[in-house]
Amino acid sequence: MNILEVNHLYKSFGKTEVLKDVDLTLEKGEVLAIIGPSGSGKSTLLRCINCLERAERGNIILDGIPIATEKNGKTEYLKEDELRMARLHLGMVFQNFNLFPHLSVLQNLTLAPVSVDKKDPAQAAEEATALLNKVGLGEKAG
Repeated sequence: MNILEVNHLYKSFGKTEVLKDVDLTLEKGEVLAIIGPSGSGKSTLLRCINCLERAERGNIILDGIPIATEKNGKTEYLKEDELRMARLHLGMVFQNFNLFPHLSVLQNLTLAPVSVDKKDPAQAAEEATALLNKVGLGEKAG
C-alpha cells in the first residue's frame, strides 16, 4: 500500500516554475532521498507535501487520504481542521534545523509529543530514548 502519492504537482513563484509535473509514490517502510542542486525545488516539494506551501495543480494523497485534489485545473485542499489532523502524521526536518539550546536532546525530542499530542512525559522519554539508541545516539540523550 502506498503511504504517499504525489501526482502531476505544479508550483510556481511568480513566473518561475519550481515544480513541473512532479510524480512520486512512496510505499510504507520505503525510504526516499530527494537530492539535487540548490534551487531545484527539493524544499518546495517537501513544503507542498506538508501543506506549508500550496501547489497550483496536482494531487497529494497521504495514507489513502486525499490532502490535495486537482479539480477543474486548480488544487483544492482539505479544510484546515482536517489538514491539522493529517499533519500529525507528517514531518520534515529543515535544512538548517536547530534544537532549543536551553534543552537537552531528550527534552527537544519529547517537547512536541508532550505539548501537542499530550503524551505522558515518561512514555515520550522512553520512546525518544529508544529512537536515539536505534540510530546510535543514546549517549546524547543527557
